[in-house]
Amino acid sequence: MQFVLKLIAVFVILAENEIYSSIVSETLEACHGSNFYVDILLDATTKEINVNIPSLYQNNIILTCSIPFDKKPNCLPVPIVQYKFNQTSKILTFYMKYHNKEHAEKALFVNSTLRNGTTHSRKIILLPCKADFKAKAAHNNTYVTVTCENRSFNQSSGMQILQGDNIVSQCQWNKTTLNCISAKGLANGIQMTTEHDPKIKYSCGMDGQFVQLNYTEESTVLPESLSYSSRLSEPQQILMFTCILLICSLYY
Repeated sequence: MQFVLKLIAVFVILAENEIYSSIVSETLEACHGSNFYVDILLDATTKEINVNIPSLYQNNIILTCSIPFDKKPNCLPVPIVQYKFNQTSKILTFYMKYHNKEHAEKALFVNSTLRNGTTHSRKIILLPCKADFKAKAAHNNTYVTVTCENRSFNQSSGMQILQGDNIVSQCQWNKTTLNCISAKGLANGIQMTTEHDPKIKYSCGMDGQFVQLNYTEESTVLPESLSYSSRLSEPQQILMFTCILLICSLYY
């Protein structure tokens, strides 16, 4: 009988709002602090299952299961992993909490050994969920300010702003120091202001996850490089120049 291994990537929106997806995928998205789930459909030829995340846990193994013929699997998880088995559907489910600093862009491997000695492996890349991003591109028809924020930013490798596939600004973490290129670092993300071109499409990226931005029009958008006087209204500028002239006339 041919062995069937079915991995179901689960996209969790919030810890109290866990949503299952039946889509088989090479990536699995989860929000920081929420559980992520992997379902494995077992058949009678399966002898052993082990799950590992290389370079993250001792011996890399987070779950091992031996499967006696036509009986429930005997599993040994690490303390942070939980599991359950549905005898009717033959689905083994394991789950654990997603933490961005530990899991983002890490590869999770589900390895299976059949009773005839054949081995199978499935690789899943763990990614932060799109729901944790707060991103916008606000413009006033002359300038656009792109803002990318994520509550896990301080536990990430950094964040990028992209035009198409090209990175145009970024802030990367070097331990506790944030190094930025063509961007301003924020408490939970980055920001940049540049000339507005409606043909350019922006996106935000963090730890392998990307979200596309739509433009919103705001009258308050101003680039960081503008001088102080150009930020003032016309009456304010007239008043400032009048004061300068009066001071100069008194001086001379």
